[in-house]
Amino acid sequence: MKKIATLLSIPVALVVAWGGTSWFVGQQTETTVRQFIDQQNQQAAGRGVVQELVSYEKSLLGGKAITKLKFDMPPFNEAIGEVQFINDIQNGPIFLGGGSAVQFGSSRIHTQVDMEALDAEKRQALNTLFTGKAPLDGHTVIGFGGDTSFNFTVNPLKFAEEGTNVSLDGVQFSGDYGADMAGDVDVHMGKFELKDATTHMQIPSMDVTGTMTGMVAGQVLGSFDMQAPQVSILAEGTTEPVLFDLAVKTNSDVQNNEALGSMNFSVNNIKGVKDTVTKVNYQLEFAGLNVDGLKEVSQLQAEMQNTLSQTDWNAEAMETPEGQKKQQELMEKVSKNSEQMIGLVFSKVLKTGKSRLHNVLTAESPKGKLNADVDLTYTGQGAPSMTDLVAFGPNDWAKMMQGKVLLDADKAMLPEGTEMLLMPLSQQGLLKIEGEKVKSDVTLAGENVTLNGQQMTFADFLHLLAPDAGAGAAGMGATPDADGSAADLGIPADLMERIQKEGMTPEVMQALEESDDVPPEALEMFKQLQQMEQSMKAAEEPAADAKK
Repeated sequence: MKKIATLLSIPVALVVAWGGTSWFVGQQTETTVRQFIDQQNQQAAGRGVVQELVSYEKSLLGGKAITKLKFDMPPFNEAIGEVQFINDIQNGPIFLGGGSAVQFGSSRIHTQVDMEALDAEKRQALNTLFTGKAPLDGHTVIGFGGDTSFNFTVNPLKFAEEGTNVSLDGVQFSGDYGADMAGDVDVHMGKFELKDATTHMQIPSMDVTGTMTGMVAGQVLGSFDMQAPQVSILAEGTTEPVLFDLAVKTNSDVQNNEALGSMNFSVNNIKGVKDTVTKVNYQLEFAGLNVDGLKEVSQLQAEMQNTLSQTDWNAEAMETPEGQKKQQELMEKVSKNSEQMIGLVFSKVLKTGKSRLHNVLTAESPKGKLNADVDLTYTGQGAPSMTDLVAFGPNDWAKMMQGKVLLDADKAMLPEGTEMLLMPLSQQGLLKIEGEKVKSDVTLAGENVTLNGQQMTFADFLHLLAPDAGAGAAGMGATPDADGSAADLGIPADLMERIQKEGMTPEVMQALEESDDVPPEALEMFKQLQQMEQSMKAAEEPAADAKK
């Protein structure tokens, strides 16, 4: 009898042990869920979407978490507003079923849209859209070390209203990642079709594969590859659709506390566009962006977005003095943040001699090829304010960058009649027409420019590009000074020197108003700048008093 009792006690002990372990794991799960939501909100800062944990109920072997996704940016803030999710949690360490015979981990979470939390109209719309099926079905397993694997399905949907028909054969989203956000992700989208009175678009399928290596300033680092073959677009009035293969590849990393990366966008095998383009490729490379500065920019973007989401210029919000004052204060805050953003970019993101942006556009057709290459490196010094930038003349901008601009195109590839339009540019020296080729070669070296072998100043080069640029010499009737500096605004040299040294003080503003040599357009611009500075200072004073 004693032996039998002992044997019978073994499964009871196992259940108790499982329950005890499960209860302990459940305690960890709530912490993990809260950390996950905080992490997601940091990543999505400034993008108009926020997650929150509405409730968390524990049980011996699991629990239930209600989470909410809130949209505060158009168009989703009006079209969706917020969506609530039910997350049924099963505590580990062992899981049975759920698409796999046995799984091990601290928690397994089953996620679905909380249909009952929606108002009747939205609930009916989703039921119609997804033909009565659950819009979303997700499964997540959190490992013992914080590693996470997931598999989410968006069910097929159909939409038809006022002559517009949309269908999607579902989306599969799966992957795994660790506590450091490093891992892999795969997305497969089934056939997507859009048809209305003017357009019929089809994407037979789309696949995305990615490797995440980390996170910086709310941006995922790593490499991603998107492929969408045989995209079809049939426009109104045509009988033959345009077909093409679409591909996007991105790569990003951090080295020596500097962000670098690339993006390649290509459209290949283009058919249905007669004698024009069969292939287009755009490539962007960037390097030398200070990571600490990018983090501050991300935080400021989130603050600006939060402020903008509170602005409301409709009649109801503006009908009271209090409402008008609130909206004015919010816009002053946005103005202040804009000034701060410019300061951050120049003082903490861009690095002299290191920050680089390289753009390459290539295209091919049966008649020829085109290649455009713009490779620029930041060479500026200091952190100019918004007032400084407005007052910049050609050579002030020239000191901000160096690099090359190249163009090489076959004339036959250009649309008919283009050659006549190119003649004035060729006469100015901006382009070279050599036989069947159109070329341009520009080297930017500070205040000096080499244009197709010809030496000139940056001010002269800018004048060739845009004779009336900046409303400076030509626009205001003033004569630019010898070095093409800020005096192009038509401001006398002595007053411009005072502006640069003293800023927009009342004394400087009075001197501008009393001068007969200051163009009215320039005076009005500086008045607006002075008002902007005063608004920002007024907004800073309450915060400074509060700190005291």
